[in-house]
Parts: sequence; structure tokens; C-alpha cells
Amino acid sequence: MQAVEQQQPLYRRRDYTDELLRAFPGSQVVNAEGSVVDLPFQLSSGRSTALRVSLPQQFPHDRPVLCVLVPLQHPSVDPSGRVHVRGLERWGALGAHHLFPQRAGIPTGITPPDLVAVIREAFEAILGEAAAAKQGLLGGPASADSVAGSAARGRDSQLVSLAGAVASPSPFYDNNSNSLEPSVFMEGLPTAKLREMLENEAELKKAAATWLKDTPAARALEDVRRQNRAAAEDNRALARAIEEARGHVAIVRSGDYATTRALFEELYKRQDAVLAKMGTTKLLERLRQESDKTDAASDDLLDRFQMADLSVEAFVEQYVVAREAFHITDLKRQAAEHSNLT
Repeated sequence: MQAVEQQQPLYRRRDYTDELLRAFPGSQVVNAEGSVVDLPFQLSSGRSTALRVSLPQQFPHDRPVLCVLVPLQHPSVDPSGRVHVRGLERWGALGAHHLFPQRAGIPTGITPPDLVAVIREAFEAILGEAAAAKQGLLGGPASADSVAGSAARGRDSQLVSLAGAVASPSPFYDNNSNSLEPSVFMEGLPTAKLREMLENEAELKKAAATWLKDTPAARALEDVRRQNRAAAEDNRALARAIEEARGHVAIVRSGDYATTRALFEELYKRQDAVLAKMGTTKLLERLRQESDKTDAASDDLLDRFQMADLSVEAFVEQYVVAREAFHITDLKRQAAEHSNLT
């Protein structure tokens, strides 16, 4: 009785697995227990991948886990590839009085159609309703292209029997996204290899490295490294181009420097010559001389008038002209001095 109870959860999960295989042709069971199933589909970019459905030990009471094998940026997919849809979030939220009745060997609880509906909801969220329907993932007939692709794949692949045998790899899978679970990887190794790994830690590490390099995370890391190497090469080439440009600029500057300096010195000398003749100091000096000259001329007229050398009419006329010239020149001098001070 105890052995039967221990086998019952495994039997239940295989019932659900069988339901998935019927609902999604081309699906593959990954492990011998039938708790992990890969449902192949195609992204909008044309890349082939699969939705991995993992049924926990306490399924259907515990919710299933849905993961996309290829790293995908999507609102419904987290960075680890795990899919989040409303049906999963509400899994098991109904009380016992809402559960479906037992059917044909399926235990009371959430039935296979409910699991299929959640998976179809995930496909619709990831691909959109039209694309998912075109690939036959929403329950309707697939498009002609999808049917032809499935038929071509069917010639090279096989489904899993309810006995738990794992199907052979399907060409639908992208080789870059079909990584095995550790248990499946270990089961595929010969006994002699397993014994060698138990006895030799280096062989164990080598086998672990072989498995790790085929995981989605390792491939994504390798893609990032490849992109970084390409970016580094581009940066090095750009740095060399910048250094060459700097060298050309230095050559041009050194060739033009002597000519430019000679021209500058010539213009500077011409400016000094002009300032020597027409500068502020020279202008003030000339205005002072002119002011003194006009002032002396008016004094000379006054002396001549006092000595009776000029008539009154001639003195007045010439003296007014001389003083007017003096005042005009003196005002210019005062303005120039004020401008020079400010």
C-alpha cells in the first residue's frame, strides 16, 4: 500500500505529461520521470527555442514552472527566463469547493486542461495571439508552414511513451538552446565514465564544465564576451586613428607656426610705428604745442597793440581770432587728457 502511494504522484504527473504531448505535437519529455517537458516554438525573430514546463513533486497542488530556454527580453519573462502569467499566479488560489471533479485517473484538483490553458496563455503573452495561433499553440489548427515544419520534424523525432522513455533530440530545437538537465546529462554517460568521475575529481570537473558550457547562461555569457572583444577591437582601431589624426594636426601646426609668427611680428611693428606717430601721448604733445603757439600769438598781438604798432580795429579783429583758436585747441587738449585718464 505504501509503495502504491509513493508511486501515485509520479503517475499523476505522467497523466499531465501525456495531456501536454497530445495538446502540443512535437513536445519532448526531458527526463525519465516525465516531470519536465519542452514545448518547441519559434520567436518572432525566426529563432527556434522551447518553453520548458517543470512539474514539481507536489503537482498539481504546487504550481508548475515555465521557462524559456533562450534569454528573452519580454514583460512576461524575467532575466532568468522564467515566465509569469496570470494563470500561474492564480494557480491553486481556488478553494476545495471550486476544484474540478476527478476524471479517468486524474486526481481531484486542477485538471490537465487547466495546465494546457496556462501554457497557451504563456504562448499568447510571449508571441501574441496571431503568432501563437499560426504555430498551432492555442489549440486551433496550425498554418500550412507550421504543419509542414512539424511534418518534417516528425520524420526525425519521436514522442515520449508513458513508460517514461526520453525522446531523441528534435531538429526543431536550436542547438544553442537545447541544454540538458544535470540528471539527464549524467544518465547519458556510460558506467565506466561515471566510475572514472567518482574516482578522479579532475574528470568530474571536466564533465561539469562540459555541461555548463551548453547552458543558456553560459551561451549568453559567451555572446557578451564575443561582443566585448569586438567592441575592444573597434576601440583599439579608433584609438589608432585618433593618434594618426593628432600626428597630422601636429605636423600642420608646426609648418604654419613660423609663417604665422613672422606675420604677427610684422603687424606688431607696424602697429608700434602707427602709435608712435598717432598715439595718445603724441596727440597730447601736439595739442599742447598748438595751444601754447596760439596763446603766444595772442600775447604777441597784445604787445604790438600796446606799442602802438596796431590800430584798434586791426588789434580787435586779430586778437579775437587768435584767442578763439587758442580756446578751441585748449578744449581739445583737455578732452584728450580726460580720455587718457579714464
